Amino acid sequence: MTHSAFRKRAYGMKKHDATYLHYDLRLEWNGVLLSWALREGPSMQAGVLREAVEMDDHRVAYLQFEGVHRSGTIMLWDRGTWEAYPECEDVGASVRKGRLRFTLHGEKLQGDWTLTRTNIVRADSRPVWALCKHADEFSESWAGRCILLEQPNSITGKTMEEIKQEWTRPRKRHEWQPNLFDQVVGVEGVLCSNKRT
Repeated sequence: MTHSAFRKRAYGMKKHDATYLHYDLRLEWNGVLLSWALREGPSMQAGVLREAVEMDDHRVAYLQFEGVHRSGTIMLWDRGTWEAYPECEDVGASVRKGRLRFTLHGEKLQGDWTLTRTNIVRADSRPVWALCKHADEFSESWAGRCILLEQPNSITGKTMEEIKQEWTRPRKRHEWQPNLFDQVVGVEGVLCSNKRT
């Protein structure tokens, strides 16, 4: 579904090998990246719910980063744009109400999705949402298929191990750290202020 009257914003899905391997959904809005952590990653099968823990907003400069951070290796697994459904165009209000319907135009993930806040709150007070793929031309009907297994590598084609190995090379490390980590203020460490209200 395309909502041509509404502005497309940047989208990214990170694969993050931290304390445990998980995926991070990033949606650009109001000068920041709205963020959710998905332990199981997204599913292209319509109707399958995936737990998405609400995280602090990140700076937009972080979206394209791929490399090694103190929290672990970070892969840019997917990227593209996203647009809210017309009834959710006021993204801030939709997030506060706990329901955000949107369309992804990624290199891997496409089509219509819904994020719904559940009644579950983790011990660290982070709200738990559910990410669900709509039935559309991009959804997967066969439960035996898994896009995470079929396309495990970065959009650059690199594996997690290759990203880690490249980051240990002095040139790669020194090119990125001053230019990106200093801007993003530690990426996963010190985060920007929350602008969802």
